[in-house]
Amino acid sequence: MTSRDERIRLIARAVPALALLAWVVTIWVPVLDSASNSLHTSASIRIVVTSFGRSPVELADLEPEFVIIWIGLPTCVISAWLVDGLRLWSWATTVFGIVVLAFLVGLVGEPPTLMWDGQDGNGEWIGGMAVGYPAVGAAFWAVGGIALTVAGVCGLIGERLRSDGRPGGRPGGRLSGRSSHGDSHRDSLRISRWFETAPSRDDQIRVRRHRSTSEHAARLLPLVSVAAWVAMIWVPIMASRTSGEDPVILTSLGRHPIRIGDLGPDVLLPWAAVLICAAIVWITDPPTWWSVVVILIGVGLFVMLQMILIDPPTAYFSSEDSEGEPFGATIIGRPAAGMSYWILGSGALVLAGILGCIGNRRMLRPDRLAQPH
Repeated sequence: MTSRDERIRLIARAVPALALLAWVVTIWVPVLDSASNSLHTSASIRIVVTSFGRSPVELADLEPEFVIIWIGLPTCVISAWLVDGLRLWSWATTVFGIVVLAFLVGLVGEPPTLMWDGQDGNGEWIGGMAVGYPAVGAAFWAVGGIALTVAGVCGLIGERLRSDGRPGGRPGGRLSGRSSHGDSHRDSLRISRWFETAPSRDDQIRVRRHRSTSEHAARLLPLVSVAAWVAMIWVPIMASRTSGEDPVILTSLGRHPIRIGDLGPDVLLPWAAVLICAAIVWITDPPTWWSVVVILIGVGLFVMLQMILIDPPTAYFSSEDSEGEPFGATIIGRPAAGMSYWILGSGALVLAGILGCIGNRRMLRPDRLAQPH
């Protein structure tokens, strides 16, 4: 039967293939598309960005950033099966996944734009500005970056479990040259770290479990999500970049200016989910399935951000010129600095859930301690 560390190492090797698949899908599914906003018309020039860069693709104009990612993804997938020790590979893959996500944030935060003009069928001059807004492919890109990061974390955990499980090994993979008496003494000390007993008033034994590093991280990471959501009260998630009396600003408490009566489920549900995830692990020891719920909440917040990017907040502005002629325009909120906080907060929940699942599987039970080694 496959050991626990080998199963985690197998997951670390297999997950990068999901990132590569998501990257292949974005060859045909646009990551950025100017047709995603309401101002796009049939006469407008269209901007499309895929995992190859601007479309249509011209080999001479391939951008180095996209080429590097295309080289890095197959390298991560293939090298995972060629090496035995995954420690260095895991660190490299984790960093690469973070870089891929940061590149996506940069693309969405500073999308490509193009000023265009022309004439319609009646000879009237028309024109405008095309902006590449996030499309469905941005979600595939995010899945690929998250998959690489998860693979790296699983690889590091699998290597740690593997080194701890070696005969005569200690945490970190160091070899112990002590005698069997020293090993027994060390084992008893290790058990005492995991379990402490104290008599209660009714002379019963109360057992307190020592939490592992992964469990401590799973308790602390949801606090990062809370901090990110608090920061987004003042740091806009979406904001219009035009000067005017009525700018479009979206925060974690909804449209600015904030009105209590306008708080709907799209605002209250993310706040409730983040606060509950952070509170539950500090109030009580959650059940084993709670870590899976935290992962699903983190993924759901990613999906919600994608929906906001696809359908950004808008406002219609109307006025009159000096001659009394009416004119108007649609103001669209574009991604702002708060989007990075949203990604950080939801990513922290996903990572907390993964570490919580691993901590639950590593949890020692009193009946296991009673068995002979």
